[in-house]
Amino acid sequence: MAADEGLSFDATANRVEAELGKLRWSLNAEDISKAVENVSDHTTESKRAVQAALRQEAYEARNVDENDACFTMLDAAIDLASRNLTDPETPFNMFQDAITSLSFPEVSSVFEKIEARAKRISRLSNFQGSAKFDVLRTLVEFLRRCSRVSDTAVCGRALTLLATMFPLSEKSAVNLRGHYNLSNTTSFTDHEDASGSAVADFKLYTKFWGLQKYLSRAYDVEDSAVWEKVYESMQQIMEAFEAIPVISTRDAAGNEEKRAIKFLTDPQLFRLQLGDGFFRRHILVQFLILLRHLRIVQKPEEAFDSSKSHTESALNRRVLSLLDSIGPSGKTFGTGMTRAFYWEKHWISWKANGCKPFDRAPVPFEASDQRRKRKPIGSEVEKPKKASKILLSYEDDDKGKPWALPSEEERTEDLKSWQNSAPTVELIQSQLTDDKDEEDPSVKRKNMKPYVWKTLRVLQRKNFLLVRRIAEERFDLDAILTAEKSENEN
Repeated sequence: MAADEGLSFDATANRVEAELGKLRWSLNAEDISKAVENVSDHTTESKRAVQAALRQEAYEARNVDENDACFTMLDAAIDLASRNLTDPETPFNMFQDAITSLSFPEVSSVFEKIEARAKRISRLSNFQGSAKFDVLRTLVEFLRRCSRVSDTAVCGRALTLLATMFPLSEKSAVNLRGHYNLSNTTSFTDHEDASGSAVADFKLYTKFWGLQKYLSRAYDVEDSAVWEKVYESMQQIMEAFEAIPVISTRDAAGNEEKRAIKFLTDPQLFRLQLGDGFFRRHILVQFLILLRHLRIVQKPEEAFDSSKSHTESALNRRVLSLLDSIGPSGKTFGTGMTRAFYWEKHWISWKANGCKPFDRAPVPFEASDQRRKRKPIGSEVEKPKKASKILLSYEDDDKGKPWALPSEEERTEDLKSWQNSAPTVELIQSQLTDDKDEEDPSVKRKNMKPYVWKTLRVLQRKNFLLVRRIAEERFDLDAILTAEKSENEN
């Protein structure tokens, strides 16, 4: 039954609550939308009443742990707001209620439901207005709650949710000045009170955890004296990593383990931590971030002078080599980090240029009064030439017919001759072997980009599975050919 004209706020709210009571804890958002539509009109009071009734019903659902019904009400609110049957702020208010009213364990358990509705909420017409700031404040407050309980996995999901809902050119999520989080300090034992084998490693222990101060304050490392100290500590730490066998990141069942990135700083645990794959990978990634800062964020002459530029490159290669040694997917992880830093280089350049919008204006179309002349059909079509005697001859064999297709044998021979024209893998290996005697690296074929590109094309055509190997070996022809040879022998 349609609603009467001019119903008051209380009357409409009571009617909506009565209809929702008939569908108590329903999981069908379409039924809820139809019930609300039947008892409401398009007046402002009616829309406000619908919002109040929906939020009250969702509140009661949360009180009795009916979280599925609560999110069904949110789905109905999104549908009603898109059809202008409720206040446009209703979905955003209910989104905020769902995050702020639930405890942290409850929000963590239903976060997947929040993520599933994020795109629909961001597509509403009024999201780009004041509503997006309400969503931003809600998620930032949720991140603070996550940081207090040190749940890094949920923190990452919340940041991903922000990136999903807001456009890439949104400046509110950009650290324009490049500030570091200086409040997250690392406390450790700074006096030698351990005994046994831990005493021998205490100097390395203090250097290791003392380095966290500079890793969190990358701008301090730009000073030449500080860089010398940090460089020496990093070298000693990597020597310790190389001397201690690394433990694989897979568990006994063969699955990839997942852990939080908070570590204890007890001296008694230090030697065990040096062999832990997760611990080692976390520290090495910190090294890469510091080196990336000195290489990309600052100008080369400001970060390093000419005598120290080679030390940064050698250190970066050594860190990547250690990352590759952490099984079982070390090379894949190292390649992923290299690619991520490449993307971040362009991200930093975009921030440095003032975060210019990515949207491009449409190409202007200028209408012209001149019309292109069309040729009349058949006006300039050439007359067919007189058929030749060969064309009119009907012979038993196909040799006299120019329109006859080549035979299967002829096509096979042409294909073989075309395939054999490409260089073989053996020829490529012999060329690379001959180049080993060359002293000048620029003369070697494996350092010539055109030769590498053509060779990789040939190898992919011979064996398509080498595409994965090419990415893992970072375009190293010697390593790719050695790997292929070992696979063929096996």
